[in-house]
Amino acid sequence: MILDHAPNDTWYEVTGNETGPVVVLCHGVGLDLHMWDQQLPALTPDFKVVRYDLIGHGKTPPNPAVSNLCGFTRQLFTLLEYLGLEQITLVGLSMGGVISQRFAADHPELLIRLVLMNTVYQRGPKELEGVEARLRITEEEGLSPITNSAIARWFDDEFVGEHPEIVDQIRTRLLTNDLAGYLAAYRVFVYAEPEVGSALKKVECPTLVMTGGRDTGSTPVMAHRMAEDLADARVVIFDELHHLAPLESPDQVNAELLSFLNG
Repeated sequence: MILDHAPNDTWYEVTGNETGPVVVLCHGVGLDLHMWDQQLPALTPDFKVVRYDLIGHGKTPPNPAVSNLCGFTRQLFTLLEYLGLEQITLVGLSMGGVISQRFAADHPELLIRLVLMNTVYQRGPKELEGVEARLRITEEEGLSPITNSAIARWFDDEFVGEHPEIVDQIRTRLLTNDLAGYLAAYRVFVYAEPEVGSALKKVECPTLVMTGGRDTGSTPVMAHRMAEDLADARVVIFDELHHLAPLESPDQVNAELLSFLNG
């Protein structure tokens, strides 16, 4: 295992099968590379797994110069270049999925496969209302309200009761974010549509699109919207899951990932 900062200050981890195909994991806004902890047991026996902290998240410091999606796609490209990785499967959740969409369109030569998980695409005004409201609340009141809102949307009462340690981990991560770094990333996520555009029409590699049937922000409708613009797409909807499907039901998610990666 390698844990280190790249020259651009990106905190990253490389683990798994050193000679296996490369899988790069890109997390959601407000989280960090540890949101993928439950995917590692499934992936590391056969795959070389790279995961990293987005700018202003985890152990990657904020960068005031980064104010658009391009800054986050450049972060990923720079990391891959530093690690000497030329052929990868890119897996992105939520904002990580938005980054992955733009990255896939800009650097198709680097991708063997693409996984877009619980993410958004071509949102209309009604679909943007919730994230715009949450951005305003965070700007005015800080991280506590957005944390409570996220926990309520991402987990049902049954999951909270059965997995308090996971919920506490997510709550702590959200509450201890650097506020300026979080807001910078969240603004990018909220206003990503012009930069993403119809990026998926440029993506030709096999793509797996997954979301939860109960994900109110990254809905099944959006998942099928993505598939319509992709050349080679498969859509999987987990009817009973919410926004953090990899944490809610790792066995289901891992099974679909492995089926896709080994296909």
